[in-house]
Amino acid sequence: MSDAVTGCSDPLASVSDMHLADLFIALRHRLDQSPAETERAAKRLEAAPEQAHGASRRLAALLDGCERDGDDGAEALRDWVSSSDELTPLERHVLAAQAIDGWYAPFAASPASQAASSAGHTRARHWFNRHGRFNSDAADGQVILRPGLFGRSTNIRETMPLRSFDVADLFQTLLLLPPTLPAEHPHDQERERTIAVAYRRIVEVADQFPGDPDWTPTVGVVPLALAEDDIVLQPLRRDGADWYTAIPRDLGPRAAAAIDGLAAEGANFILFPEFAADAATLDAIKAAVRRHAVDGPIRYVLVGVRQDGAPGGKPRSRAVLLDRTGAEIFSQTKLHCWDLDADQCRSYDVRDQDGRLLDGVKEFIAPGERVTIVELPNMGRLAVMICEDLDRDQPSAWLCRAMMLDWIVTPVFDAGLTGERWQAHAGEESSRAGSCRVVVVNSMAMSHRFNRFCRTEGEEDKRITDCGVALLFQPRADPGQPSRIRRLSLDIEAPDPGYVLARWEPQRWPELQTARSCP
Repeated sequence: MSDAVTGCSDPLASVSDMHLADLFIALRHRLDQSPAETERAAKRLEAAPEQAHGASRRLAALLDGCERDGDDGAEALRDWVSSSDELTPLERHVLAAQAIDGWYAPFAASPASQAASSAGHTRARHWFNRHGRFNSDAADGQVILRPGLFGRSTNIRETMPLRSFDVADLFQTLLLLPPTLPAEHPHDQERERTIAVAYRRIVEVADQFPGDPDWTPTVGVVPLALAEDDIVLQPLRRDGADWYTAIPRDLGPRAAAAIDGLAAEGANFILFPEFAADAATLDAIKAAVRRHAVDGPIRYVLVGVRQDGAPGGKPRSRAVLLDRTGAEIFSQTKLHCWDLDADQCRSYDVRDQDGRLLDGVKEFIAPGERVTIVELPNMGRLAVMICEDLDRDQPSAWLCRAMMLDWIVTPVFDAGLTGERWQAHAGEESSRAGSCRVVVVNSMAMSHRFNRFCRTEGEEDKRITDCGVALLFQPRADPGQPSRIRRLSLDIEAPDPGYVLARWEPQRWPELQTARSCP
């Protein structure tokens, strides 16, 4: 069978002036046109290692020779792919893309092991630092580094059995992040939906090296909403349907006191749950973080924020990431809505304005249209999946599997966290699929609502007394083994000091034993 795919034009034919990273994208698009044929081409190359290695060495020498002449080699490499009589066309595409991948390998090395850069590598590094990508045009996606900043010795995807062939697995250094991803509809409607994808790389001096095996960050969690009325669940009636919106009250002084307490105890990464803060509380958190900017241990703070919409419009559920000075680095908007069914309405005592218990209610928020992955000094590659986003297959499953994340942080608004509920199932699944650390953080407002329901129904034995406010997951080197888990909790009646913290020491944590349950 020919390597040409019927009806597919050569993506290199219409490209004139390009850099190596742009050529890599064109080659990747050709390889992605038919993954099955690409897999067969790759297997043929593996079956003839002397021929393949000989061609690879010549391509590496070609790139080095062109660079000495002041050219990055993209044109010469493209000419070889288009006109050489070596191998088959698709095999040449594979080898050329791998040659480019190898040229960028020094960027993935630890700073201590990087040799002196050539002029071409220096230019590429400047471009990557400035734009967060290697290619010149982001319209077709972003070419970034495949590995995260962690020395992924125990949780690297390549050490695990591959479930199926993926073109990305042909490369060790470069990762192509597509410009859009499919996403599920926020209210489970049968409609197609795509969201934009963004990648940001923060370039700052780091004083912690995540690849150091002795690096054990301390994670602090502030549930902030400690009582039921700290977050008001307001019912709405719109367009013939019942809705709800969560409105936090101003808890700025409580948040600032928690920041001060966690800084005194050495917290590096402080997390607040979904809907924890309004605008005034966020300002108080920023001011508290700034107080510890010079000599304090805090590196990043993630805050779940309710952002008001335009007059008459829907609000947004956002997570805002702050640096050690209290400045906003980026924000992620919740992509999917948490609609409540009849059982959940009963468990959380969700009623309309006339006091009628509702049999189903939709979350009144404007869903996000973008997902952002951020590369952070001291921490590595991080994605935020707010509440329901973690439990959806699209796009969370792709992000976990393909993005080589170091952290997933999930602020939620729900009842107490346990090892049996959906957060444990989704967190553990994401940790294992992505070979990354996962943190789920929660407030206590809905736990108080659940306890009120238990008292009303005479089910005191089901009351939450030890309220889980965080779940921490660490994957295992063997994907067949369950993740290790750490649950952090507070006494629901006496939650003082109102925050918890833990050093990331998974060797001390138990394995997760989970059976999914509701609510």
